[in-house]
Amino acid sequence: MYNFHAIWPEMILAAAGVIFLLLAVSRRVQQARLAHFLALAASVVALALLPYSVHSANGPTLSGMVLVDGVGSFLRAALLLGLALLILLAGRYVEAQKIPVWEFYSLVLIATAGSSFMVSAGDMISFYIGFETLSLASYALAGLLRENRFSMEASLKFFLNGAVASAFLLFGLSLAYGLTGTTALGPMAMALGEGPWEGGAGLLPTVALLFVLGGIAFKMAVAPFHLWAPDVYQGAPTAVTAFLSFISKTGALGGFVRVIMEGFGPLGGEWQGLVAVLAAFTMTVGNVAALWQTNLKRLLAYSSIAHAGYILAALALGPALGLQPLLFYVLAYLFMTLGAFGGIMVFSSRGEGEDLKDLHGLWRRSPLLAGALTIFFLSLLGIPFTAGFMAKLLVIRALVEGHQVWLAVFIAVNTAISAYYYFLPIKAMYLRPAPEERPGRVSVDLWSGLALLVAVAGVFWLGTLPESGLSWSLLAVWGR
Repeated sequence: MYNFHAIWPEMILAAAGVIFLLLAVSRRVQQARLAHFLALAASVVALALLPYSVHSANGPTLSGMVLVDGVGSFLRAALLLGLALLILLAGRYVEAQKIPVWEFYSLVLIATAGSSFMVSAGDMISFYIGFETLSLASYALAGLLRENRFSMEASLKFFLNGAVASAFLLFGLSLAYGLTGTTALGPMAMALGEGPWEGGAGLLPTVALLFVLGGIAFKMAVAPFHLWAPDVYQGAPTAVTAFLSFISKTGALGGFVRVIMEGFGPLGGEWQGLVAVLAAFTMTVGNVAALWQTNLKRLLAYSSIAHAGYILAALALGPALGLQPLLFYVLAYLFMTLGAFGGIMVFSSRGEGEDLKDLHGLWRRSPLLAGALTIFFLSLLGIPFTAGFMAKLLVIRALVEGHQVWLAVFIAVNTAISAYYYFLPIKAMYLRPAPEERPGRVSVDLWSGLALLVAVAGVFWLGTLPESGLSWSLLAVWGR
């Protein structure tokens, strides 16, 4: 019943985060490189313990609070791998921007633990605890540059919008508990499927569903709950923006699978059509709004919103058709989005700007960095032989099989729209000369270079040899 081996990776992350926080308060240990090494070690140890953690339990454990299955294990592995890559990329940037290192790594580790609890939640209580752990740490991360008014503004906006989203989510979960008499997601699904609901109460499960969906959609930056994302992505430190773009979004995605797809599974007729409409609206809003952006982080914020729409398109198909392309998309998104933000971190760690004009002539000053960024932008667009192409292709194929051809057409049209703004940074790097006052070569440190190399390899691996990624996602969904 109390098999704590099932959550060893999360325990490692949480314990390391608390220790880092104590070291930050004591102010006796300030070495940035030591913090970087210890944070990386914690993430690697947690990732190494994950296979043992998964094999130590099967199904509900810890009194049903945690659910160990293939989908949750796949997402937990993606989160831990993304955390390790983020830490590798962030080391030099955190030092250059004078971000409090122990606080940064403490909050990142604790937030990732919360995100991991969301994707493996078997109960509404454990899901909400993970949600709030991720949220509170994210608000603090966005405001770590205390002397920067844009960072503080981003943190305040994030907190105010997030508080409303948390209230919506909690109200929906409370209403679901009142209707079913249980907080466990499995029994809740059984209770919701037993209907018919008498006395007009059939409306109440749908209301609960809508409130919960709104709270999760905020965390995923789904339109129209996306308005916080561009300002927060631009104002927060780039390392925090990279964290929000993948780890926070993946936690919310796992929460959708657990709470909406499983807990509210009997109401599939209500939420699948709504999610399909949200997917089309989200990808369109993200891609169209990105056309006018000149700030790289703001451009990638709208790109992230558009990709949330592509992910929602897979979710709209339900578990039978949507889970496998969804998991493959998460793995592809890991490499291309963290790679893109990592390249911006390397570039901006020298004190240069984060606008498109700051990329002018980058290929002359750092051919390798310009080449890596080009690969990541092309993958986000969905050019053949990249991970992004295979991810979108799998979603489109699943939509056609599920008779949602109109949504597949939306993805194709939006991909064509996104070509314009994804080529803007490539055009700036290769076709625009650098101003004479621009500093010299942009050097890439060893750890950032290693992380970018892994991300580039991941993009081409999934784009040219997708069979292994497909087999892993198939094994996670169906156990074969």
